[in-house]
Amino acid sequence: MGYILALTAVFFWSWNIVIAAGFATTLAPLELACGRWLIATAILLPLAGRKMVAARRFLLSAFPLILGLAVTGIVIDNTLIYYAGRTASAVNIGMLDTTGPIFLVLLSRIFLKTPITNRQLIGLTVAVIGVVIIILRGDFTALSKIKLVSGDLYVLANTFAFAIYSLLQSKRPPQIDQTAMLAATAVVGVLILAAWMLFAVPISRLEAFNMEDLAVVAYLGIFNSVVSYLSWNTALNKIGNIKAGIIYYLLPVFSAAEAYFVLGEQISLAQIFGGAIVIAGVMMVSIPTRRFSAGTDN
Repeated sequence: MGYILALTAVFFWSWNIVIAAGFATTLAPLELACGRWLIATAILLPLAGRKMVAARRFLLSAFPLILGLAVTGIVIDNTLIYYAGRTASAVNIGMLDTTGPIFLVLLSRIFLKTPITNRQLIGLTVAVIGVVIIILRGDFTALSKIKLVSGDLYVLANTFAFAIYSLLQSKRPPQIDQTAMLAATAVVGVLILAAWMLFAVPISRLEAFNMEDLAVVAYLGIFNSVVSYLSWNTALNKIGNIKAGIIYYLLPVFSAAEAYFVLGEQISLAQIFGGAIVIAGVMMVSIPTRRFSAGTDN
């Protein structure tokens, strides 16, 4: 079940690229970020209201953790991706976005002492190679053409924040339900985003918000926020940071297929080959090894 939940989160997150490219060109980054979490908060509060009241003492004592989760997982994560798209190339964003799970694996090893097996290291390497093939379309000479711009730094900050958010999930007190924790995090995060948006986005732009924009934000709020984050957070608890982090590498595979069917973009042989390599790397990490000795399953 943990693997299915991680795949669910990654699948919905992969639509971010399609939405940004084809449906949300009229929205400012902060409008997207604040709007999606405002809708998510409106959904989460009725679902988790009673649980939040029951765990109010634990929530108050865990406020520093909630603030950390809100800043890294809601205010920074994805918001900076919307800003990055203004200056960074698609090649650079795709390449740098793969550093998220790498940061997660390394931080888990450093702070949680999570062991990394040789097979997981190999699987991680294989998955990275597959992602690079997809992004570069098999043309490794494109590596020499990459130039860092401000958007690239936004992506790196975004992926590092994603890794910290995932790492902090392990600190959730068991007395606080997963939904209640996400709801509390969403409330804090949306307050910060709203203040930021009102300060940075002109009122005239906010007044131009239309029904198409609302549909985009509603999708992001329901699927990319509530469903994805609950699925991802639960998956982290069930299968751990290492395995969930590797599954994240399926995101460019999903994005390529979605771009083909929705935006009409062609999928190259290199992308298909790279996708197969990514899946192979994920399987190396996710499928447990079973050894049989004298009839005993170790």
